Amino acid sequence: MSIIYMDTETTGLDAFKDKITLIQIKEGNKIRLVKTFNEAKIREIKDLLENNFIVGHNLKFDLKFLKQQFNINPDNFFDTWIAEILISGGMKARQRGAATLEAVTKEYLKIELNKDEELRTSFKGTDLTKDQINYAALDVAVLPHIYKQQQVQLKELGLEKVFEIEMGCILATVWLELSGLPLDMEGLKKVQLETKKRIEEAELNVKTILKESGYKNLDLSGLPVVSIDSPKQLLEALHGIGFKVDSTGDEVISSLDHPIGKAIKEYRKQQKLLTSFILKYPEHLHKITGRIQPDFNQYGTNTGRFTSSKPNMQQVPHDKSIRALFKANPGNKIITADYSQIELRIIAEVSQEPRFLEIYNNNKDLHRLTASLILNKPEAEVTKEERQQAKAINFGFAYGLGAKSFKEKAKNDYEIDISIEQAQEFRNTFFKNYPILAAYLQTAARTAAGRKQIRNKSGRIVRFEQGLEGWQYENMGRNTPIQSLSADITKNAMGRLYNKLKPYKAKLINAVHDELVFEVSQEHAETTAKIIKEEMEAAGQEYLKNIPCIVEVTIGESWQK
Repeated sequence: MSIIYMDTETTGLDAFKDKITLIQIKEGNKIRLVKTFNEAKIREIKDLLENNFIVGHNLKFDLKFLKQQFNINPDNFFDTWIAEILISGGMKARQRGAATLEAVTKEYLKIELNKDEELRTSFKGTDLTKDQINYAALDVAVLPHIYKQQQVQLKELGLEKVFEIEMGCILATVWLELSGLPLDMEGLKKVQLETKKRIEEAELNVKTILKESGYKNLDLSGLPVVSIDSPKQLLEALHGIGFKVDSTGDEVISSLDHPIGKAIKEYRKQQKLLTSFILKYPEHLHKITGRIQPDFNQYGTNTGRFTSSKPNMQQVPHDKSIRALFKANPGNKIITADYSQIELRIIAEVSQEPRFLEIYNNNKDLHRLTASLILNKPEAEVTKEERQQAKAINFGFAYGLGAKSFKEKAKNDYEIDISIEQAQEFRNTFFKNYPILAAYLQTAARTAAGRKQIRNKSGRIVRFEQGLEGWQYENMGRNTPIQSLSADITKNAMGRLYNKLKPYKAKLINAVHDELVFEVSQEHAETTAKIIKEEMEAAGQEYLKNIPCIVEVTIGESWQK
């Protein structure tokens, strides 16, 4: 098996409508520029790339085009882009241009690549100018030196295992981007009408509360003359009923101890559903596939989490009517697979808190236990509302939130309104009952503040920017090991499933942190769901050694949660 250094030039960025116009291949001391693609040439390139070790920069892009256009599927490779971000401890994930081939070449070889926009986008035909030939050849000529240095650094930093996970996830990301999501247009029209109706009802409710609260500027129908979408007018209206606030931001509105706060929040929620989601999705339907084809960045944050764009499919509301819009095509089913309480399970594993371990090993309810301990009452007597409160407590304090932060989180995320004194009392009781967890969080916080980085259980290093306050490093020290390991578990699962689900022609249509969504033919739905559950749990079990990893799988007509 040889090492092949590879790059491609295309007519654009869309693998469905744009074409590969050039493939650059460096093998040994020779560089080939392949610009004609007849059947014999495609077979030759396919054999070469699928049976050797490929090194490239941002390979997701090249592999996506190769698969879509020529059904070429290399599966043994090294991506210098991913390697560079991993070596940087994720620092270069969000720094624009920090891990481009141009930047990496300058760092490792002290060579300035010509990445002139006009030249870079000029590969439209088969005839090549001298400048184009030099440009294309240099993109592979620099790779051996970069590859050699990165290999050494990955080994020195102990990042080989997590790099393996990332490489296994590249093909899964290509699969994800080529799959796309089906959108139910008829359902969307119905949801659009229903949401507009809810907006009208919410607006009337806001105005009614303003009137009942003494607002005097009314129109002929007896309702307040105010545009809720205008910060200036809304602020004047709030002043008019006695609130001495200086803005109408969401935090200020949430803090209002008055029905008007909840009414404005409901209006904004419905408006956002309409304008940011319902009306936007049809704009993203691809003209060729008829599906939504988002971009996914598998190293989108410094912790290694995915991000997505065009549109952002990781911020789809949990609202059932919105998720139901992603409906399987006729004859297919949607499979939703979700890690159960994965972050709390990771906390149990890394902290070795005995009560957490006992709960998960005996398949009991952690939220119910916490409610019982906090409220000093038997678990059997804990109400649904008290369990919900305990859920906020577990997710808040297990990440080391202070009383003030917890009070805000409880209000914003769970609609639980408590005093700062109550929040502090809950926090004290929580850590008194989970002392090993408390000790772990203190150690994790201090270590992160001292080292300005963490290394998680999979070996991933996450570095933090310099110059922050001590408490900021401590917060990141508490939550980054959890979030980053959760990302690694999901990526590990995606790599496994790419290979296991090939025979069933399943599509991976979305990845949202600890949740994967698939579309598959109805005849293969049950079998596929079983494989998905087994592989996702096995991926988690590689890191959760002391408790079970559980995945909840649902088969339905649409995306469910």
